Amino acid sequence: MNILFYLSGFIRKAPLFLLFFVLLTVQTETAKASVDLIGLNMSGAGFAGQVLPGVNGRNYIFPTEPYFQQWSTKGIRLIRFPILWERLQPTLGGPLDPTYAALIDGTFNLANKYGMKVILDLHNYMRYRGQIIGTSGVPYQRYQDIMAKIAQRWSTQPSLYAYDIMNEPHDALAYWPTAAQYGINGVRSIDNVRPIMIEGNGWAEATRWAYWNDPLLKLQDPANNIIFEAHTYFDEGAGGTYDAVDVSTLSPTYGVERVKPFIEWLKKNGRRGFIGEFGVPDNDPRWLTIMDNMLAYLRQNCIPATYWAAGPGWGTYNLSVEPVGGQDRPQWPTLKKYIDNTSCSSYGPAVTPVTALPSGAGVITPSTPNTAIPTATPTNTAPVSNISVSLAGFDALNYIASYPDLAAAFGTDVQAATQHYINTGYKEGRVISFNPLSYIASYPDLTTAFGTDTNAATRHYILYGYREGRRVLFNALSYIASYPDLIKAFGTDINAAAKHYILNGSKEGRKISFSPDRYLAKYADLRAAFGSNRNFATLHYIDHGYKEGRTP
Repeated sequence: MNILFYLSGFIRKAPLFLLFFVLLTVQTETAKASVDLIGLNMSGAGFAGQVLPGVNGRNYIFPTEPYFQQWSTKGIRLIRFPILWERLQPTLGGPLDPTYAALIDGTFNLANKYGMKVILDLHNYMRYRGQIIGTSGVPYQRYQDIMAKIAQRWSTQPSLYAYDIMNEPHDALAYWPTAAQYGINGVRSIDNVRPIMIEGNGWAEATRWAYWNDPLLKLQDPANNIIFEAHTYFDEGAGGTYDAVDVSTLSPTYGVERVKPFIEWLKKNGRRGFIGEFGVPDNDPRWLTIMDNMLAYLRQNCIPATYWAAGPGWGTYNLSVEPVGGQDRPQWPTLKKYIDNTSCSSYGPAVTPVTALPSGAGVITPSTPNTAIPTATPTNTAPVSNISVSLAGFDALNYIASYPDLAAAFGTDVQAATQHYINTGYKEGRVISFNPLSYIASYPDLTTAFGTDTNAATRHYILYGYREGRRVLFNALSYIASYPDLIKAFGTDINAAAKHYILNGSKEGRKISFSPDRYLAKYADLRAAFGSNRNFATLHYIDHGYKEGRTP
């Protein structure tokens, strides 16, 4: 009997030590598991996103037991399962929809029955009801909320393999890295074991991956278990439409050429990877050769891949591998060759060990909502005291400036500060909270001297400002809340607001007039919701109160 399945009925009421035992069991099982190199996207639950909430069987279709039985018999043990945020959580920050969530429960139960592992995919393109995460309509905290609720609901499911926290982010270069960190934090507030799949900007497209996605290297995961996910199709736009593409003009290794930039990026940065979507038409055997060569290349590098698509509702769609009239589709024999869970013991091309968290470790929460995420990144370097710590992108100066004891001890000695973080700071849960732009904006002489030179400002604070009694006085959120045009322009982006003040606002004579205390005093419902929390009150005004016509 699988102990996790036995416990799942009452785990939410169990003591914390029991939850720890469950997570430890999952971790042990994960460590022993081999890697399934081929899986399928079992689609249907995310269909007709324009029809909300929709009805199962009419607007969208959850796969029923015959689909799991069929693919399990054919050897498939890994599925990526797309779901839709708006159906799961009809109101931002609200509860999960009981009907849709129960259907997802059933999917996990069927996967468990047939020995399949599920990558749960939030199939939303970095948006909720068309609005980009991180803009005023969808604050980052709301995204963290849904990921925490997803983990809360399904982290004890034995068939859950990983969280694919967002499908194909696009046209959101300034938002996705920060949003991804909030998503990670949401998952890790509940589940400190399972992998988190991070897709890239630019529709997660493998060929152009390196153009957009270096900022994702700075993501922090206290469980040290991030897997980067790319998608690839072989038509001109890489979107899988295959309109007006002549396969006769493509080389047999074209698929390898399309995924190689992603694999090389992984190798360069020592990260692990996964191809979450790929697919070819069924109308020309040359597509099968291209796919065959790509899959051989992926197997050489231990990169698993899930084919798009299978599941109900596809009919004769030319990329689908669902049998039609009991007959296998042309793509299936090629895919079948690569059903393999013995060649690779871990995701490649670089191995990142999954290490146990020390007591007390857990979610890393940015110190100020919607600020830049701290840049000390646990990844795949040598373990120190059972924690794997990498310094990719680590800003030692900002780390020093975040703590008076470090400023007093190290000055601007970045080497000593870095060693402190490795040996002590990470285990203590220290994060970077110093915001050099807000420091500059706090003092006219610094604005004149440094402009937006954050490095110079941080050094000034460590060497002089701290001893002079200077502190970060500029409150970027209150600055935004003081002016309707800034609310419309920046939402809750405090770095953009601080830059605006330094470059323009100070010259225009703008002053902070918003008072969160006054705002709270005026509205009993806000006091009941937020207590005396000034940050939450200011965020509420920017995101909601201003539009509601509330007076600050």
